[in-house]
Amino acid sequence: MTLPAAPLKPRRPTRFELWAWGPVIVLRFALVATYLLYVYFAAISFVAGVPAFNLTTFPGYTSVWAFVMGTGAVVAAIGSITDRWEHVEKWGALAVAAMMLGYVGTIHVIGFVTGDINRQAVAAALTIGLVLPAVRFVWLAAQTGKKKPRGGV
Repeated sequence: MTLPAAPLKPRRPTRFELWAWGPVIVLRFALVATYLLYVYFAAISFVAGVPAFNLTTFPGYTSVWAFVMGTGAVVAAIGSITDRWEHVEKWGALAVAAMMLGYVGTIHVIGFVTGDINRQAVAAALTIGLVLPAVRFVWLAAQTGKKKPRGGV
């Protein structure tokens, strides 16, 4: 005769998990303003072009890239206005993060291939701009399906 298995106790999160996934207060204004700055960046890129893409891609790629970046940034900005629209912000943040990853990656590749340390410095600085939408998307994606308390803004 076999004994029934004892119910498993839920695993306590580690200190690192508590730190990494703990809530951080970000001013909503700062979040919306950041996404709107991405819209500005996309508009300037659409008009002026992006030298890194001119070197590595087919003609017209920059305008498509800028359109996706700008549209994603507008969607993310609208979605970040209120907690109820975070599911919209998630997809906008994904688009912004993907476009920034392509941009930063292109500059890194050009810098490594040509040995241009100045391009590497620019790519390192632009990597900072990739962090917010990427981390925001990962956090929002991890929240998908979780119950939220009622009464949010």
